[in-house]
Amino acid sequence: MYENILFDLDGTIINSQKGVSDSLRFAFAQNGVSFDGDYTIFIGPPFKVSFPKFLGSDEALTKKLISSYREHYAKIGVKECTLYRGIRDLLVTLKRDGKKIGLATTKPRLFAEEITKRKRIFGLFDIVSGTETSGAPSQKDEVVRIVMDKLQAAPDRTVLVGDTIYDCIGATVCGIDCIGVSYGFGGVADLVREGAKLIADSPKTLKNLLK
Repeated sequence: MYENILFDLDGTIINSQKGVSDSLRFAFAQNGVSFDGDYTIFIGPPFKVSFPKFLGSDEALTKKLISSYREHYAKIGVKECTLYRGIRDLLVTLKRDGKKIGLATTKPRLFAEEITKRKRIFGLFDIVSGTETSGAPSQKDEVVRIVMDKLQAAPDRTVLVGDTIYDCIGATVCGIDCIGVSYGFGGVADLVREGAKLIADSPKTLKNLLK
């Protein structure tokens, strides 16, 4: 039985598609980048990985894009998200059952804290962790390890819940299980391929799996 439940944020706790997409459009326009594809491909991996991969940006342009994105997101995008239906009930139930709950996201920690406070769920987490303005930590496994260390979480009693392959990969590197959610931005086949032990199609299903 899992005693420590770690959650990804975007695509798992919140639907952040509008805020992220609008902020990306702003960043691309401000830096002369043309992109007419699906903006959800940028939700999950760190931008310093996804921008070079999907845009072919060099290090200098990547830094400018990240800076422009954060400028817009801090003012507007951070407000443009919604909790997935059933998430609050899930967190309350886990808390009531004595579970330790951590948030492990590669989104900047300050944004993660603001969002969870705005949605009135910040107090349900034992720890909220993300990346810092310095750029470290930057990988999912690094953030997960920070949360595990602070919770003193044993790997065999810990699970990470997330919606993309980056969550599965991060969990594997840290030696913990991963439960994939199909209501976010990743695909079921990809989650299974990368090692997700179980798949939940809704927060309600996730609640049943965790109990």
